[in-house]
Amino acid sequence: MSFGAPYLTLPEFTYHKPKSLKEALQLLNEFRDEAKVMAGGVGLIAFMKERLMTPNHVIDIKDIPELRSIEYKKGEGLKIGATVTMSELEKNDIVREKYVALYQAVKVAADPIIRNRATLAGNICEALPWVDGPVPLIAFNAELEIMSINNVRRMPISEFIKGPVEISLEPNEMVTSIRLPDLPPEAKSLFMKFNTGSEFALATVAAYVLDSKKPRDIRLVYGAVSTKPVRAYEAEKIILSSRNISEAIVLAAEKASKEIDIVSDVLASEDYRRHLVKLLTINVLREIFEVS
Repeated sequence: MSFGAPYLTLPEFTYHKPKSLKEALQLLNEFRDEAKVMAGGVGLIAFMKERLMTPNHVIDIKDIPELRSIEYKKGEGLKIGATVTMSELEKNDIVREKYVALYQAVKVAADPIIRNRATLAGNICEALPWVDGPVPLIAFNAELEIMSINNVRRMPISEFIKGPVEISLEPNEMVTSIRLPDLPPEAKSLFMKFNTGSEFALATVAAYVLDSKKPRDIRLVYGAVSTKPVRAYEAEKIILSSRNISEAIVLAAEKASKEIDIVSDVLASEDYRRHLVKLLTINVLREIFEVS
């Protein structure tokens, strides 16, 4: 990622590599606003080269054992450690088979070299409008586990991301894991992305449907079209209340394209993004419901 700045070097900082989670939290508690946590480092290093961030201390957490695991427990769900990379998620059988929308999102996030270093937790904490990870996670009602030296709390990702590069994290806190609830056997999910050959998506959608034969729940979440991921609640109601899924899909897509806040920028106009939202919604729902 580059925004065209002329810098080829990093600003000066003190590098810390704690051996335990407790040590990392102690360092973060000591340095607070002067420190940044580094997992994969993809986003942080880019921001530092651009001088968008100039921390005096960088706390490297990627070798802390407690943060490296992917754990699934039936009835409880999936726990993804803060330093698990996109590539590790892409190779995980549970993610691929059960959390399909997440698997599809990490598979198309950037390129294989970046996926080998980039972490899902870092993707969320960057809070950039076009990143892929948060969109399926919000569709799954995922939460973050957030820790400080004296406290542990959980927060839905939908509430954690407040806007572009703005998150609900105190200076002495860090994300330690991502928690996804267990899914019923009849649940289905998909993720779709539209871009034009660059790393920046113009629109993404994640759909979660509980029981595609007679839907009992549906979540439609969109990324890259607004300042943060957005959900189309009114479009979801159309699917849930309709007896004719084929007709409802078209009506829901039209509704989604009108109800959510959409922005214009150098990549695409508001009108074009509304068009993309409609097309992606139709495509993702037709595939989930297996209708043409």
